[in-house]
Amino acid sequence: MRGNRQPDLIADPQGPFHGPLAHALACAVHIAVNSGVAWNSPNKGCTCCSKPKQKRKVLQRDWGIESAEDWRSTAETLLSDRSSNGTGALLLDMRMQLVRQYGHAVDARTWRDALSAWCRQEQVTDESYQMLVGLMGMILDYEKRFAADGLLPHGGFVSGIGAWDYGRAANMARWGVQCEYADPPTMEWVAVRASEQARRHHGSWADFSAGYILGRCLHFDEGEFGSWYTTPLAVHHTMMSHPQSPWLHMPFHF
Repeated sequence: MRGNRQPDLIADPQGPFHGPLAHALACAVHIAVNSGVAWNSPNKGCTCCSKPKQKRKVLQRDWGIESAEDWRSTAETLLSDRSSNGTGALLLDMRMQLVRQYGHAVDARTWRDALSAWCRQEQVTDESYQMLVGLMGMILDYEKRFAADGLLPHGGFVSGIGAWDYGRAANMARWGVQCEYADPPTMEWVAVRASEQARRHHGSWADFSAGYILGRCLHFDEGEFGSWYTTPLAVHHTMMSHPQSPWLHMPFHF
């Protein structure tokens, strides 16, 4: 495996280990584990911003969130079916339609032919078509690297990138309590909705994780295979191998 040293997995003995909230918090592990936070803590954050005022500054800097209203709006956006990586989601949805049509994985040529037909139908400009083809190639390059690094089986593919938003939504719920923008019942409601969305759009923890990582890479990494990739890859391997990982003890679908 190429990537960072695997991070530790921390659990809060007073946090949930089973049930809907535990599942939701397990959807947020890419952020929690990388931050050194107990994966199942509904309200505890990293020590560097443990006070509400400190956490609010971080959310304002990273997300532009300045109020409880901003927090709710951001959470709702992340929970929606509209992916923040809209173009990438479009391409992956197109491929999944082909997979369902043929009953098996499709090769790059079949996918590209479908894209060409769709672009002609929608009267997409040649410039936009070339951009889509380039993005398709980037996705294929990521999937090859994912397989080499054990994130996908050889010949596997990413089914969708909704996980990128749903994982962040589950963590946004935790941040809402830390910032005092949300009370515990509201936090749990948002987190459980994120879990429900994750289960609607993904088939397993491994599928969810691959979708999260590809979504993150398309948003930030742009084919560089830098820390935007290696950091969540290390978390993935921790979650798929640690004997106390909730991904090994909690069914993805329940």
